[in-house]
Amino acid sequence: MAIKTALVNEIELLQLTANGDTNAFAKLYGHYKSLVYRFIYKYLKSPQLTDDLTQEIFLKIWETKEMLKDRVAFKSYLFTISRNHTLNFLKRSSIDQTAKNIILSNYVLTDSLEEDLQTKDYLEYLQTILTSLTPQNREVFRLCRQEYKSYEEAAELLGISRNAVKKHMMKSMRVLGDAVKKDLGIPLAVFLALVIR
Repeated sequence: MAIKTALVNEIELLQLTANGDTNAFAKLYGHYKSLVYRFIYKYLKSPQLTDDLTQEIFLKIWETKEMLKDRVAFKSYLFTISRNHTLNFLKRSSIDQTAKNIILSNYVLTDSLEEDLQTKDYLEYLQTILTSLTPQNREVFRLCRQEYKSYEEAAELLGISRNAVKKHMMKSMRVLGDAVKKDLGIPLAVFLALVIR
């Protein structure tokens, strides 16, 4: 994947855009659109939804263009807006079952380095949360969620009752759900779709 070079006259384009110059804005849009698209796609895995959110983000930037007048780190600003907009969308999608279904049905494993890095970040986050669990809760989670064992199989392997396995899983999911909601602002179902396949 080719790395985008910086716009040589970006500060000037930002000034012109802030003053309502549509041609300057079109140049910024043309330069950054694909970067924003790829960033959002990592979360949504839906070309249609990603395209919609990319358009919404640039529309939002145009509507608040006056804020660009003194902006020097535009790329960072753009990705902050993109991240917040995407996470807000994911929060809403936990209520909107149709959007949630589109996201989950489009989430497929790809071979790109970018995707591997994104998944690695999520897996590292998952490991951090799992280390806060008791050893028994952690082991039950590993067997049931990561190795796809049934409650009965996990119970037999651990020498405990099925009911005990269920209680350990409920505790693990509650801790993980609270952490994901607090730290990432996304529903647990979406997070698990990203890390456990």
